Amino acid sequence: MGATAIAAFSKSGADKQGLKAMAFESGITCAADVLEDVDKYPIKYANRVKRCVDAVRNTQNTICLEFTTAFLCAEESVLSALNTVLLDKNIPVFGGTAGDPGTAIGTKVSLNGRVCEKSAVFALIHNEKGKVRIFRENIYEPVNGHVLTATKVNAATRTVYEYNHRPADAVYAEELGVSKDQITKYFDTNPMGRVVGDDMYITANCALTDNHGITYHAQVYENSRVEVLRPADYKQIVSETMEKIKSEIPHPSFSIMCHCLARTLLFDSEGYLQEYARAMGNVLGEYIGFSGYGEQAGEQQFNQTMIVAVFE
Repeated sequence: MGATAIAAFSKSGADKQGLKAMAFESGITCAADVLEDVDKYPIKYANRVKRCVDAVRNTQNTICLEFTTAFLCAEESVLSALNTVLLDKNIPVFGGTAGDPGTAIGTKVSLNGRVCEKSAVFALIHNEKGKVRIFRENIYEPVNGHVLTATKVNAATRTVYEYNHRPADAVYAEELGVSKDQITKYFDTNPMGRVVGDDMYITANCALTDNHGITYHAQVYENSRVEVLRPADYKQIVSETMEKIKSEIPHPSFSIMCHCLARTLLFDSEGYLQEYARAMGNVLGEYIGFSGYGEQAGEQQFNQTMIVAVFE
């Protein structure tokens, strides 16, 4: 099972070329399949998810890893198809959107030698000898604590036209204290944070529309509560994440990480990427990670985040 990526991670460091692979000889039970036509109706293939659950049998200490091809606005549909079966089984979903490796071939996923477009590949992985924990790391914080409400949206195109009944571009500019004609300069560094209960899911800015709207890389629904974010002290946050992982799984057997393009570019530009990849190896054990265009966990699609499954 694999995906194209912008960069790949392991305890030896981060690489932007070549192939990183992890294989298992024992200790897990796994079953995998493909969801096709993800830009149309992946729910059509939900029976494949059920077959994998039946094959794995033991749903305790089991997770579902998925990779989805990019730029189809399909991640939410893929999560819906998977969770139609997996929610009742208490099997958590996590994964990422494939990245473009810079070879102009676009994003692809693969399973058992079959390379797929407009698809998602998934694997149910049961840890036979211990627990599995999923950790999510957010290195952003609210700019000023103002909570906005999305009052006019097109969820299908991931576009917000109005916040608090005012043009989205004007509200975003006000939150940052800049003019409207400058806001695209801040799109990469100041994403939106969707507030869902006690959690926050980062939603990356994509582009301006002609009628004062902003498109995103994840769906924002009408009446969603959001905040404009800014980078926090990411090295301190990474240190706290590592301490949390060590306290919950002090002796991991292996880990699987999904890392966002924006984080990868930020860390690389500040000369931190290799240090980060190697430092994570100290707490994740033998691990593999990839950098793509989005991250998924549970029922949520989000961006600019690190998510990792750690196996005891």
